[in-house]
Amino acid sequence: MQKYDVIIIGGGPGGHSLAAILGKNGKKVALFEQEFLGGTCVNWGCIPTKTILKSAKIKSYFDNAEKFGLNSVAKFNFKQIFQRAKNNSLKLQGSILETLKNSGVDFYNKKAKVISNHTVLAENEEFFFEKLVIATGSKPRKIKIEGAERANLITSDDFFKGKIEFDELTIIGGGAISLEFAVFYASFGAKITIIEGNERVFANFDNSIAEAANFVLDRNKVKIFTKTKVKKYENGQLLLEKEGKIFAHTTKNILLAIGRQPQNEAFSGLKIDLDNRGFLKINKFMQTSVPDIYAIGDITGQMMLSSTAYKHADIVAKHILFGSSDEEFSAELIPWAIYSIPEIASVGKTEKQLLNLDVDFQKAKIFAKNLPRAHANGEIEAGFIELFFHSKTFEILGCNIFLEEASLLVNQVALALSQKLTIFDLQKMAYTHPSLSEAFYYLCRNITFSNLKK
Repeated sequence: MQKYDVIIIGGGPGGHSLAAILGKNGKKVALFEQEFLGGTCVNWGCIPTKTILKSAKIKSYFDNAEKFGLNSVAKFNFKQIFQRAKNNSLKLQGSILETLKNSGVDFYNKKAKVISNHTVLAENEEFFFEKLVIATGSKPRKIKIEGAERANLITSDDFFKGKIEFDELTIIGGGAISLEFAVFYASFGAKITIIEGNERVFANFDNSIAEAANFVLDRNKVKIFTKTKVKKYENGQLLLEKEGKIFAHTTKNILLAIGRQPQNEAFSGLKIDLDNRGFLKINKFMQTSVPDIYAIGDITGQMMLSSTAYKHADIVAKHILFGSSDEEFSAELIPWAIYSIPEIASVGKTEKQLLNLDVDFQKAKIFAKNLPRAHANGEIEAGFIELFFHSKTFEILGCNIFLEEASLLVNQVALALSQKLTIFDLQKMAYTHPSLSEAFYYLCRNITFSNLKK
């Protein structure tokens, strides 16, 4: 029987990065991945979706060329767009594999199952571990729709496996995945419809974020049915119910974008504590109810983002190598972004959370039309940055952004939150001009000089 200090099941961002760290630090490590290195992120999520959205963004430049003094018509090829996404995934798979080899990690492209508190089984071979890390990720959640087998019913994972070109698409669910795919296909002329059960899309987010999402959808001529339930599919139509009334919506292609559920097959026979959704329960060191077994990433149900998995991996690496960790995971310190056009991003406490917690806070907001660089970019129709800060200490508490490059801008606030910086600290920084990031300077300068004591 092969024996390892650490076995990791799952080769996504958390799994492969943790394996490399531990391997470089002298641990004997095995990584098992039953499909492709990089997990959902590299193969069906972050990387391929952002690759195709880059094509959509370039298409938008062509569509608005006259605004910039140019004349141009964009011709596009869906096969080439999606082939570029596939090529990027393949390149990153190879890069990850090379890193694992250079780190001394044994990689097994096999399905692994935990059969005891210190044993894993893969293709009839048993492997012993001192420590185990479960990083099996998540998969798209599905619902049963009567008659849907007669439609082209897909999930986000299927876009990079099967049919890729649609002249119309109906998306069930009004969250981040639906927004990004709606923007992509609408950019290339497809008729997009979103069906949402809540009163509006992004119902659980701050009003400003929900309004930003609605602006993006409206600009892309996306049709939205809110407070709507799906009844069944028949005769090429979805039967929908809204406020007690039944109506039909014609569609052939249906995307389910209603969240994700745990990939728990690898540990289904193990006595281990789960939450009410089936995700693994963990402590501050990412340990499960079995102390020698850790869990990281989506399988924990905590903010299902690659950046979450990376931070989980850092904590586990420190705990395994040093017996403790000088950092704890906090969802409030994890920035997130939606790669729409413009982008939407946020980090820290939301305005809703601050109000519910009865925190004494203030909000400062600046709009794109007030930023010189936004004028240069030709993006002043909409957009903003809003900062939340404590009324007495001026400590920064959170931020919402709706601007081009919001996914980059939000990281400055993430750093400020991690270091408990104040409005005054950001005011003391110098910023390149003209840039979108100097929006923080304008906000913080105004607040600073309105509150300086003579």
